[in-house]
Order: sequence, then structure tokens, then C-alpha cells
Amino acid sequence: MRRERRSKLIAEINIAPLTDVILVLLIIFMVTTPLIYRSSIKIALPQVSSNQQPVETKDINVTISAAGEVFMENQKYNLKRDKDIFEFKMRNLAKTYKDPAIIINGDRGVKYDFVVGVIDIASRIGIKHLILATEFKK
Repeated sequence: MRRERRSKLIAEINIAPLTDVILVLLIIFMVTTPLIYRSSIKIALPQVSSNQQPVETKDINVTISAAGEVFMENQKYNLKRDKDIFEFKMRNLAKTYKDPAIIINGDRGVKYDFVVGVIDIASRIGIKHLILATEFKK
């Protein structure tokens, strides 16, 4: 007499492929989010009639929107509330460069007070080189 073996049915879901897909999506979002965030900052730079070529150096880029929002290293700051945090982050960023320079990309509608605030913080930190970004008028 033969003894019959009954195989048990496995009622579990294999989640290994699911985790692989989730990890790939997570990596894609981590890589593309800074690019999307940077391109979402809309500013209109002031225009000049002379055509100067930008200097290629390792600089600290600061963007100031028309609403007075300050962006540095994909972080948004409000100079009225976050002035100390902004100064601390800029100081740490300036330490990573030998002779740091700051590029201010200010919207043409920004209040002068915000630009002066960023320049003041940069000078207190010890940044000697200041570049105001402009567009060439066609």
C-alpha cells in the first residue's frame, strides 16, 4: 500500500519583488526631487546691456524670490524668522571652500532689504567675493 502525501498550499504573498520595485521608485524620487525643486523657483533676473562672461568657481548660490523667500542648497529660508539658521548654514557651507564667493540670484521685483540682509550675513561670515547675477538684455 502506498501512502499519499498531501502538499500544503502556500497562502503567503512573496513580497521580495514588491520591495525591489519600491526601493527603485524611492531612489528615482530621491534623485529627481532636488531637480524639480530647483526648477520650481521662478525668478526674473535684472537685465544689463553689457555681456560679461560668468566666472567659473565653486560658489555659494543664493536665490531670492520676489516674495522675499531665500533659497540656498535646496532649502527655503525666511530671513525674518530663520536669519540665525540661514547664517549658521551659510557659515558651514563657506567652510567647505578655500576662498568662497556668493552668487545672489535676486528677482528684479525683490525688496532691496532682502538682498542687503544676505550681503550682511555673507560679510559677517567673512565671504569677500560677491556676485550679483543678471541676464543679458537682447
